[in-house]
Amino acid sequence: MRIKKPFKRRRSFGPVFFVLAGALLVAPLAVAAFAGYYLFLKDAEKPQVALAPEGDATSLKRHFTVTAADDQSGIRSLTVTVTQGQRRSDVLRKTFDPPKDHVSERFNLEGAELRSGAFELQVAAFDGSYANLGAGNTARITRRMLLDAVPPSVKALTPAHYVRQGGVGLVIYEVNKDVSRSGVVVGEAFFPGYKQKSGQYACLFAFPKDVEAEAYKPRLFVEDAAGNEKTGFFVNMAIKRRFREERVELSDEFLAARLPAYAGLFPEVRDPVERFKKINSELRRQADATLATLAAKSAPEPLWDGAFVYLPRSAVRGSFGADRTYVYKGQEVDRESHMGIDLASVPKAPVPAANNGTVVFAGPLGVYGTTVVIDHGLGLSSLYGHLSRAAVAVGDAVKKGDVIGQTGTTGLADGDQVHFALYLAGQPVIPIEWWDARWLEDNVTAKFKRYAPAPQS
Repeated sequence: MRIKKPFKRRRSFGPVFFVLAGALLVAPLAVAAFAGYYLFLKDAEKPQVALAPEGDATSLKRHFTVTAADDQSGIRSLTVTVTQGQRRSDVLRKTFDPPKDHVSERFNLEGAELRSGAFELQVAAFDGSYANLGAGNTARITRRMLLDAVPPSVKALTPAHYVRQGGVGLVIYEVNKDVSRSGVVVGEAFFPGYKQKSGQYACLFAFPKDVEAEAYKPRLFVEDAAGNEKTGFFVNMAIKRRFREERVELSDEFLAARLPAYAGLFPEVRDPVERFKKINSELRRQADATLATLAAKSAPEPLWDGAFVYLPRSAVRGSFGADRTYVYKGQEVDRESHMGIDLASVPKAPVPAANNGTVVFAGPLGVYGTTVVIDHGLGLSSLYGHLSRAAVAVGDAVKKGDVIGQTGTTGLADGDQVHFALYLAGQPVIPIEWWDARWLEDNVTAKFKRYAPAPQS
């Protein structure tokens, strides 16, 4: 008898294959569809866009900066358009392929063929999405502005200015329209002018110690709200001054006494002399930057009254502008200019405010240790360094002679003293002139009385 084997159905992989193949084909489509959905629907936010500077008036040459950002689909294009009457023109049209998360572009209006008067400026930033039927999301800024193509004029009223190297001059001038910025330019330095109650402008300006007399050519500068600029000549006589050379001996005892105060700085520099050099240079530059920042907030009128005063019964231990050579065991290790005057009396002697003003700094300041800075107006400030303690706080109004602290040895002082310095717009100037009542009357006070008299109350 023949026995039949049960029938076995063969396995078919066809359906599985087609399912897998279909999945493989569908997956990219799903990803693309999701991406499309994201770009079409999810990225519904407009880009961020900003235009600087602010203001409703401009000149043709003023430079604007437009910035735009979109961290989802990026910035695809930027346009800047101006419209005046029936005339419309593009002053910027930029496309980014591929789109960028953040863009920044500068432009001015010189090619726009605008006339003086009102016009409209519009900035548009388009992102890289396909929202709004492929046009993308758009952010716009629209400004109604005034084109002012006429620069201001400036005229010096004070006839002549005799300025010694390291010293200060005062120019009083007038302008024919409101200005956003004015003052005196000396090389790369700018000394701001301040409008007085009389309507004239007053500007204290310096003859920096490191500028040669032949190269000293100060110029008046004014800029109006529209960005129009004008420079003006005024008569100056530059008087050259010689500065001393000083030698400072560094001892192991001095380094051991002063460097611990800066223990947290420059830990990678282990050699005491090299650490001193780094502190002496870098912290000095940082202090200069701080003083320039403080000067930018100076009072717009003189706060002082008469000649400045200094530490009573004191001896001079370091002079202004001296080229100091630092020597360690007979070898020169550093060079710096000493931009103040060191005055010594008895230990912890009371230090008077040099003149009326407002305290704008009180605390540690780099190589100067515990320091007080007083604003005297018109960008002029006095500094008192190496104090053992400060007796005033920021915001205090002080009168000439008020005790603001005590002499000491903080910072890099080589003995009990006060480092007294005057700064103009962050530029160190020689204090001796301001201690001299005759110089102050002839070069500053008399000019105010004649050319910018205070209105009678």
